[in-house]
Amino acid sequence: MSVWETIEDAVVQTLAGLTCGGSALLSTVRGHTSRDRKLVIGAISRERFPAAYVMTAGRGAGEKTFRRPGPPALSVLLAARSLRSDEEARTGAAEVTGVFTLSERVASALQDLAVGQDRRLLLVEERPAGGEEGTIIWDQSYEVHRRSGQSGPTFGGVALAGSASEVHVELGPMRRATASFSFPGVDGVFERNLGLRGRPITWRGQLRAADDAGLNTIESAIEQEVCGGQEKTMVDPWQRSHELCVLKSFHRLGRRGRDALSGEALQDFELEFTQLGR
Repeated sequence: MSVWETIEDAVVQTLAGLTCGGSALLSTVRGHTSRDRKLVIGAISRERFPAAYVMTAGRGAGEKTFRRPGPPALSVLLAARSLRSDEEARTGAAEVTGVFTLSERVASALQDLAVGQDRRLLLVEERPAGGEEGTIIWDQSYEVHRRSGQSGPTFGGVALAGSASEVHVELGPMRRATASFSFPGVDGVFERNLGLRGRPITWRGQLRAADDAGLNTIESAIEQEVCGGQEKTMVDPWQRSHELCVLKSFHRLGRRGRDALSGEALQDFELEFTQLGR
């Protein structure tokens, strides 16, 4: 199965499984060929409402220095209709599921959706896309990003940043201390090896928890590690083991925030470690 087919099938199956009040949220869910926007809007306007089209949209801009391709892009078109008014199509009524409800439910279901073994969906933009009177069309754009690494990093066998956080591990240089000397009349410089010195390792990213209490617990555990100063083994997302590591500092970057979709508590952060030996 191709990458595009895997992505489309995963999104269609997820949307088809959404429910509202014990019945399906969407009456129509299908993959659709990405064509001229007027043709697509015309097609979805003839479907049974509420409706959703899932359309692959090629790849986004890639990394230019090494000419790498960008992430796959996906468009989800949502449509709601009311025979009485635009307002009902927008906000909903007793027998009408409004496009506002559709957009929130679909975005919550698709954000961070696992696609295949190492890909996930990220919502990048959503906006109204027109529609005739009584019909509201809504367009959501997603990117499918590939995960780097198998799992979150651990310190002393514990996922110190929590299971939901975004953590990027950066290994600093391995440095060797030396003493250099020379002799009068002799070309060149002689060097004496004084052994390895501490390697800096940094965790950067965003701490995430379901609520403020959960995030407080994560931050407290990190601060206890800083105070303890114990040497432990770190395992990074690529399953590389780094022994004799000590957590030196914990930096909160900016203020605490909230995820616009899930309501999770968020805190950008940086942890500085030193690897004392190999």
